[in-house]
Amino acid sequence: MQESYREIFLSESQEYLKNISNCLVRLENNAGDIESLNEIFRCTHTLKGMSATMGYDKIAQLSHQMENLLDELRSQRKEVTTEIIDILFTCTDVLEQFIQDIRLKRDSTIEIVGYVAALQKFLTGDIPAEKTRPLTATSTSKEIELDPADQAKAKAAQDSGLNVCRAKILIAENCLMKEARAFLIITHLQRLGEILQANPSIEDIKAGRFEQAFTIFLISKESKEAIHKDILNISEVEAVSIVPVETEMKTHAVKHQAPQGQAAAQAQTEHSYIKKIQSMRIPVQRLDRIMNLIGELTIAKIQLVQQVQSAKIEPLEEISLTLDRLTSTLQDEMMQTRLLPASYVLDPFGRVVRDLSKKQNKEVDLEITGSEIELDRVVLEEIGDPLIHLLRNAIDHGIESPEERQAKGKDPKGKIAIKVSRQKGQISIEISDNGRGVSVAKVKEKAIKKGIITELEAENLDDKKILDIIALPGFSTAKEVTDISGRGVGLDVVKIKLESLGGRLDFESKLDVGTRFFLTLPLTLAIIKAMLVQVQGEILAVPLMNIRETIKIKRHEIKLVQNFQVIKVRDEVIPILHMDKELGIPSVSDELETTNDGLPLVIIEYEKRALGLMVNKIVGEQDIVVKPLPSFVKKTKGIAGATILGDGRVALILDIMSLRG
Repeated sequence: MQESYREIFLSESQEYLKNISNCLVRLENNAGDIESLNEIFRCTHTLKGMSATMGYDKIAQLSHQMENLLDELRSQRKEVTTEIIDILFTCTDVLEQFIQDIRLKRDSTIEIVGYVAALQKFLTGDIPAEKTRPLTATSTSKEIELDPADQAKAKAAQDSGLNVCRAKILIAENCLMKEARAFLIITHLQRLGEILQANPSIEDIKAGRFEQAFTIFLISKESKEAIHKDILNISEVEAVSIVPVETEMKTHAVKHQAPQGQAAAQAQTEHSYIKKIQSMRIPVQRLDRIMNLIGELTIAKIQLVQQVQSAKIEPLEEISLTLDRLTSTLQDEMMQTRLLPASYVLDPFGRVVRDLSKKQNKEVDLEITGSEIELDRVVLEEIGDPLIHLLRNAIDHGIESPEERQAKGKDPKGKIAIKVSRQKGQISIEISDNGRGVSVAKVKEKAIKKGIITELEAENLDDKKILDIIALPGFSTAKEVTDISGRGVGLDVVKIKLESLGGRLDFESKLDVGTRFFLTLPLTLAIIKAMLVQVQGEILAVPLMNIRETIKIKRHEIKLVQNFQVIKVRDEVIPILHMDKELGIPSVSDELETTNDGLPLVIIEYEKRALGLMVNKIVGEQDIVVKPLPSFVKKTKGIAGATILGDGRVALILDIMSLRG
């Protein structure tokens, strides 16, 4: 029983912390936003009560101190300042670490004394007026050396294949609570491995007895790149230097111990959650299992319907129709449980933009529209990292510094816009910035230098083809590597990720105007409605959401324009694709020539364009269960997946986005 309450606590706590973070971003942009302030207070108060009931005392204590400071802001006894927003963000990060520890059932090593003291300083007004003394990356004490005992330990660990590195970490000059921030960093490092030595000592770091930088010897199975990324993602970290050393050390196994709740509080917990029965929380894994079973049920239903129709037994036909209707309804209802609003991924981006723009000393506004649009949970989870990469790239390379923007006659504050829309069963996400854009000339120069294209080819390529080179693996026009957007090796990964989801990536850029990325994704990856067509004896599935209409045409109506076959339908010229030739299906008959009532043509539509698919026969409409392709055929042009038909045959699902005409 306690485990079920624990799951509820984890789920709701995560939502409250996410809400707090989003509201803090809004409050920082508008100190008079009373609604956001009240929401932060409400979430913090609820989190305090929940954690106290469950016996998580440190969470309750820290939440209580945050609540006290928030109450001062609500009563207007204190004003909202950047420093207060910073400490609230820091404490929110700490609470998230506590929740993560509970989720992983591990003992938390986080101490809240420093954070509580920092909050109390704001409550009492005991904040030092002077700024922290500037410090360079070389201002740490002399380099520390491993003593003989540690060297022996390192050598033993080296034989077991672990890593050891020296991490130099510089905290931002304007960080008011460096001891709290440093302690959060140490906590991160301890999760990554084992801290062997520190300079100054861990105790001094916890007490704030250091300048702006400190050095840590760390043993970890993680790579130095992973450690670097993990620490640099912590706000108010100015710089990180990770240097591997020759010896390696053995890590200690993390103890796994479930947090101890208070048994006496069980009745109270039960009472507090009974009112939420109307919105039950179900583990995602269970929903996935149910969805898979519905997929198999759909296939079995199709098989049964086909058998009943061929047998022509009237009573069974009526039962078959009822089964068909009920299965479709069940499928539709289940599909709704897989849908989540885009805000699930987009809401935290406000915090991301806030932290990254501060680190870059840039001013950036983020505008999000369409976050209420729903899409498949699997799609939503998979696009998070690609979107973050594009966002980081826009802030790092796209948006100029305020001084550079003013020199260009622009608003000193840059803008990034994310727009989500839905069209015919597909989701479109547009990410745009009004920054410096991409120089076609620089891309062309770099591409020639790297041997990607020749000078002659460069002269014959249009700007769009030149810009497409940016998405090639390892290509970057950046002059230097930054800690925010990395080494320019991400855009190709973004493209591959979208294609693996049945989507695509397009972009356009104009120098000194900005860059726009267009992501197109399927609404769902599970079960879709499709039209089955026959091409030279093979059955293909065309997603119904992409079909405008199906018509019959006469061969003499087909015209040849610039070596492309086209047909005119209601004054619209539509290119024609012969699907057997497009997909390389060998000819087994010449049915097109012998059909008397016309040639079947499926007219599909995407991106406001129409295309005619010439097929041998239209079989009919059907719900199909989308199955992923095996790795050796994943990159086959024109194919997005496969499905199993009622008679056991496999039908390929067309990838409409790759059919260009």
